[in-house]
Amino acid sequence: MKNNENLRLLLLLSVFLFLISSSGAAASGSWEITPQNPASGDTIEITGTGFEGDTAKALVSFEKDVEVQDGEYEYLLEDVIIPSSSYNSFTVQAEGVEDLNVRAKMLLWLTKSSEAKDGTATVIQTNVPPGTYKIRIDGKASGSSVKLKITAVQEVEVDSDGSISYEYSTKSIPAGDFEVNVGDVTKQVELQSSENLTSEMNSSEQNTSEEQDNESSGGTVQENVGKSSGSTRGSVLISSSENSTGDNDSSIINKISSLMRIKSILETPKSFILEDVKPYIQANSLAEVLKNPPKLPSFLLGFAGTLLIGLAVLKKMKK
Repeated sequence: MKNNENLRLLLLLSVFLFLISSSGAAASGSWEITPQNPASGDTIEITGTGFEGDTAKALVSFEKDVEVQDGEYEYLLEDVIIPSSSYNSFTVQAEGVEDLNVRAKMLLWLTKSSEAKDGTATVIQTNVPPGTYKIRIDGKASGSSVKLKITAVQEVEVDSDGSISYEYSTKSIPAGDFEVNVGDVTKQVELQSSENLTSEMNSSEQNTSEEQDNESSGGTVQENVGKSSGSTRGSVLISSSENSTGDNDSSIINKISSLMRIKSILETPKSFILEDVKPYIQANSLAEVLKNPPKLPSFLLGFAGTLLIGLAVLKKMKK
């Protein structure tokens, strides 16, 4: 009886542990990449939630086919950024080679090499000091091309609420597909070429400029039509006003309109009137206004004169 009870307890305990482990494995976290369609040189941001523990591993890898010339291959990576982290590693795997050399330079060149086994060589460097590196990958090969697979791994801190935030610069990644793995989730990301993106932007800007030019020309035609119709309506209103208000108002309107025409001609850039003639026209137009002032301007001048006299009298009284 005791043996049966012990077996039952062991079975229940194993089932309980299995349920705990399976539920923990399912909660591997979810994450997204921003921007969703990055271009070469962009810095991608990985944000996620639902992660357990203090850290999560973020893995970025890509492949590159390199041509072999005179029995040797070489591939150069510029501006490889190694961020500060509790753990990081940089791995290069070369297929179809005789050997592999990975040379990294921040201040001085440091080299790590590996001989190939069955045509495949691998170099792994862990705990790389943070900084910006130039990396050169080279070696000997007997074929026409070599396939390189480059992988960078970093530990990302998990916040108390289970969220992560991780940034990775794509300056050293060539255009094409690359792979991102965080937790137990792996995603393929297409990295666009910066040259193609620039040409698309230039094409879009050109199309936008042409549309704006078309809209501008159309608006100019409509504006001219509106001005024409407005001037026609204005002339009709003036003529009807002249007929209804009498000769006195008609003379005032004629004087004001003539003065406005003279003013517009004098202020027009590159006018056909000579500079020597303009003062003469201005003097004559001023004399004409002083001789026959319109009703409204004369009233304003009289009011202004009275106001000035009053201010002068007040000043004398204060003294």
